[in-house]
Amino acid sequence: MTIRAEFTGMLPAAIEKFEQLLSSFAGAAVVKGYNSAAGPDSFFYWGAACRMEAGNMAALKSAAQAIGITWLSDDGDMAYTNGLTIDDFKTYRVSGNLELMPEGEV
Repeated sequence: MTIRAEFTGMLPAAIEKFEQLLSSFAGAAVVKGYNSAAGPDSFFYWGAACRMEAGNMAALKSAAQAIGITWLSDDGDMAYTNGLTIDDFKTYRVSGNLELMPEGEV
């Protein structure tokens, strides 16, 4: 499988979920991916967020939420975290599959 350049640096489980959205929503495009400059209080920093654009943003939001993606802003910022919070990510125990690993197993 080839990874889109926009998804470089992102967690595999997040990439999979965003690819699922892109394959089911014609006309959507990724315009922002991983961003280390966003800082540790942002899902972009942790590789679990992206920004997409589409002709119908309300429909994109609905499609994203229907598959478990959290809509972060009207700009099209969204995250797939598998229910994890920023505080979970800050423990450095989140796996690429978006699971919180037990302490000492990372």
